[in-house]
Amino acid sequence: AVVSTQSTGHELFVSQWHMSIQKQSKMKFYCQIKSSFGEEAYLNMQNRAHRAQIAKLRSSSHDLLIEKGRHGNSSSKLSKKVCRFCCVNNDEIMECFEELPFHVTPIIESEEHVLNSCPKYHALRLALSENLKSLLMLKEYSLIMSSTHIKEFGKYLFDCFKLRNPKLRNHSS
Repeated sequence: AVVSTQSTGHELFVSQWHMSIQKQSKMKFYCQIKSSFGEEAYLNMQNRAHRAQIAKLRSSSHDLLIEKGRHGNSSSKLSKKVCRFCCVNNDEIMECFEELPFHVTPIIESEEHVLNSCPKYHALRLALSENLKSLLMLKEYSLIMSSTHIKEFGKYLFDCFKLRNPKLRNHSS
């Protein structure tokens, strides 16, 4: 009886965890990268810098503008989240465009954008194994997290953030 109560308690917790993360818009990417409750393989990676980049991506504690743009007085303004490598990032121009009736949504610097399509990281993507490139293109992030490609993914993330953030260049790779 004790075992079934523990099992039921665990199942209830996991069910509530899953529902709570799906309700939060900030957790959209996390839901794509984490499909089941449990310990993640990346936690056993030897390279601390690569492991840290994966943890930052998973927890949205990175410095991508989709996250930085959530904070402050103008957190709802798209102009604060625009990819600086893909768009003119002049707040005044962007705010004027947002007010136009035919406004097209600008390219937001999101996790998916950086991982899959931002031209700034194109050369890094080309250097990836074919399998990892395919998983990224298919947006199979939870498979990447549980695959043999986790080390390569960690290095890719580290190299992406090092490229966009020159101050990281002094850290070990």
